[in-house]
Amino acid sequence: MKRNIKLLILITGFLVFSMANGMAQKKISLQEAMHIALENNPAVKAAKSQVDIARAKTMQAKSTFYPQASFLSKYFYTNNLPGMYPLAGVSVPVLNNGTPTGDNIIMHPMAPYPNRSRDVMQMNLNIVYPIYAGQKRLNAVKSTEKLKAAYNRQLQQAREELKLKVKTAYYNNLFLLDVINVYNQVLKQLNQHLQLAKAAYKEGVRSEFDVLNFESKIEEFKHRLVEMEGNKRIAGTALKNLLALPDSSNVDVEGNLKSYIQTTPVPSISLSDIQNGNNKVKSLQHMKEALKEKEKIEAAGNLPTLFAFGNYHILHGMDFPPFDKTWRNGYALGVGLKINLFDGNRTKGKVEEVKATMDKIKNYQKGLNLQLRYLFNKTIEDIQSLKAQQVASEDHLKVAEKAYEIAGVAYKNGVLTNIELNDAQLNMTKAKLSLLNIHKNLLLEYAQLQFLSGK
Repeated sequence: MKRNIKLLILITGFLVFSMANGMAQKKISLQEAMHIALENNPAVKAAKSQVDIARAKTMQAKSTFYPQASFLSKYFYTNNLPGMYPLAGVSVPVLNNGTPTGDNIIMHPMAPYPNRSRDVMQMNLNIVYPIYAGQKRLNAVKSTEKLKAAYNRQLQQAREELKLKVKTAYYNNLFLLDVINVYNQVLKQLNQHLQLAKAAYKEGVRSEFDVLNFESKIEEFKHRLVEMEGNKRIAGTALKNLLALPDSSNVDVEGNLKSYIQTTPVPSISLSDIQNGNNKVKSLQHMKEALKEKEKIEAAGNLPTLFAFGNYHILHGMDFPPFDKTWRNGYALGVGLKINLFDGNRTKGKVEEVKATMDKIKNYQKGLNLQLRYLFNKTIEDIQSLKAQQVASEDHLKVAEKAYEIAGVAYKNGVLTNIELNDAQLNMTKAKLSLLNIHKNLLLEYAQLQFLSGK
């Protein structure tokens, strides 16, 4: 409850801040973004509901260990109840100490006949308690508990998948923000070059071509900047969708790729950590254990069921006249035994179905382990490759920055042409963008490794 209140305050703060400050943006950290997403995302909520379903199934399975009581009351009017009616007279001899006296009398016996109409009232209280059911009740509880464990792992998997998506979207936003900053720096430098070229042109040191060339470069980078800002807005919308925030909220990422790459260590995760801790692997294992219990339940389908029962009843209008006007009550206690003698191999078919499902999950597990091994090895190789590229790119950037610095001085002194200066600037810009791309990919590979491990 406290977490929900904190989340509501946080989101409300975003909305109030946006409305009060127009286009001002509220910057959120990666941890805040993941927290908001985990609380709001519909996929995670659906996975939580699945856990609640499993918990309810466990409650249902445990209910079979308690007596089942029911009450049934019926009041109705019918015209088909029996009455006692006299039959034709029969002559019966009179006996005296077993000896006929010679006299006869006419007897009129009574017999029931279903043509009476009257009100009927029935009330029954029944209690049934299974004494033995072939361990089906116990195995049902175990099965639902294993099912709940599997759904909990699926919930964790959904949470980790969402966190990976949020990290990907967040790092993409940081990357585009850094690229925009690089382009703004390039525009600032080009404007400085343009002012130098104009001053030199006035003095007759440089030609008009230098001025036109720098003006062309400025327009080119302005178009690139507009394109990057459009991509940034798209990436920002994707992040807000993952966070399930309204369109009116105006949030943005915090920091830059360099700060994250410096504070994010390489995850210390082995292949065995992934194969033993991956949420999909664990979910399949729990699902297989649940099916083992279900197999026992189905196999016990033809075992006898022993149960105790009790009944208390109140009846009115069910007896023969003249007792049909009275109320009577009573009870019955006893035990019962139910045995399925033949079900046309239905039980056997159910057991075979469960076994086939278990085999399917087993094959899924094998395929998943192979996939995880491949993804782990690929991720490790990618990280090592990106680390090497990072070192080379950092060295290249240092050289490119120094070359650009020298080219700027040389151009100012009339030693280099504007084309050579542009080349030096382009090399430096490429080196910066290359390093940013490496940083983004490294952070994504770290996130992928954590996702595979289920952490």
